[in-house]
Amino acid sequence: METLPFELLHDIVSRLDDCTSLYNLLRASPAISRLFDHDGLQLTRAVFSKDTMCDQIRESISLVAILDSFTFPYRSLDVFIAGFIHETVRDVCPRRLDDPRPTSPPLPNDLPDNTPIPTIRRVLSIYAQIVHLTVACLDHYLERFNVLRPENIVDPETRYSMNLKKTPPWTQRFESFKAPVSDHGPPVWEEEQRVSRALWRIQLFYDLRAAAGQSRLGWPAEDVARLQIMKERDLFVNWSLRYEAEEIYTVTEYLDHARAANIVVFHDPSGSGCGGNRGPQRLPFLRHPVERRWPTPRRPFLEPVTQTYTIDFATLGLQQWQLLSEMRLSPLRTVKFDSYRRLGVALWCQERVQAIGLAPLNRKGPETSINLALWQFAWRSILDPREVVEVEKRLQKEWEEREPKD
Repeated sequence: METLPFELLHDIVSRLDDCTSLYNLLRASPAISRLFDHDGLQLTRAVFSKDTMCDQIRESISLVAILDSFTFPYRSLDVFIAGFIHETVRDVCPRRLDDPRPTSPPLPNDLPDNTPIPTIRRVLSIYAQIVHLTVACLDHYLERFNVLRPENIVDPETRYSMNLKKTPPWTQRFESFKAPVSDHGPPVWEEEQRVSRALWRIQLFYDLRAAAGQSRLGWPAEDVARLQIMKERDLFVNWSLRYEAEEIYTVTEYLDHARAANIVVFHDPSGSGCGGNRGPQRLPFLRHPVERRWPTPRRPFLEPVTQTYTIDFATLGLQQWQLLSEMRLSPLRTVKFDSYRRLGVALWCQERVQAIGLAPLNRKGPETSINLALWQFAWRSILDPREVVEVEKRLQKEWEEREPKD
C-alpha cells in the first residue's frame, strides 16, 4: 500500500464505510496518513456519509469539531440548550408532511468546512474509543439482563385489588411461575446507537466545559460557572421526557464501574499520535479493548417523512417504568428507576424485553390483550428485594396517613 499512487489510495480510502476502519488505516499506513494531511476533510466526509451512526451522533460530532474554533454558534448556555439540546433530543411522533408547526433550522451534522486536520484526527480517535466502550458497556449490561428470570402470574385473569381499605395491592401475593425466556441475540442497531450517542454526549459535555473554562465561547461568567458544576447528564434533564438523560446515566454508571474495577485508563494505551490525549478531560480508555463478538448491526431504513436516522423515543422498559410507577393502584407506584437502570433497561429494544418475559400477554380471549397486573407482577419480580420492601413501606405509610381522611 505504501507504494500505491496517491489517486488510488484516495479512491480506496473514500470507499471505506465506517470511521473505525479509517482510523485504523491512519495508524497503520504512513502513506495514508500523508494523504490525510492533504485531503482529510474530504475523505472523512465520504466515510461519514456511509457510516451507520444515527443523525444525533453526527450532530454531536459536528459540535465537537466546531468547539475547536472560535465560531461557536450559541452565544450563551441557555441559547445552546434551546438551540441544540431541545432540538436534538426529542420524544415526538414523526412529523407529517402537512404538519403546520414551524420547523427549526437544521442542526449541523457534518464536519465544518474549516475543520483542521488535527481536529479530524482527534474526532476519529474518539470515535474508535467510543466503539470499544460501547461494546464493553453493552456486554456489561447484557450479562446482567440475560440472567433474569421474571415471574408471571399463573392465572392470567388475576387483577390487583382496587379496594385499598380491604386489600391494598402492595400486600397481595399470587401463585406464579418462572417465565419462559428466549435469547434475543446480539445488540441491535438501536441499542448500540443509544450507548454510542450517550458517550458522544458525555464527550461533548467535557469539551464544552473545557472550551467555556478557557474563554473560547464568549459566554457570560455566570454561564461558565453553571457549566463547571454540572454533571454529565444535567443538560438533558428538567424538560421533556427523560429518556436520553437515563441513557446517559446508565452509561455513566458503567463508566463508574469500569473505573472501580480498574479496567480503564485515562491515557491512550496504544500510544497513538492522533491527538487522542488533548484536553483536560476525556472518556477513559479500556486497558484491554473488547473485540466485537457480533456483526455490525444494520441501520434501518430512513424515516420516510423526515428522511433521517434518528432515535426519538424511550425504550419500552423506560416507558413501562414511567407508567407502572405512577399508576394509583400499582404495587410499583413510587418505585425508583435505580434497580432497573442497573439492568440496562434504558437501552433495550422492545423485542429483547419481550424475549425475557417482561411483556406478558393474556391470550385467553378471542384477541391478544394486555392485563396490566401481569406486567406489574413481572416487573416487580426482577426488582432488588430491598427495593420491594422500601416501596411497600412507602405505600403503606402513605395509605395510613391518608386513610383517616377518607
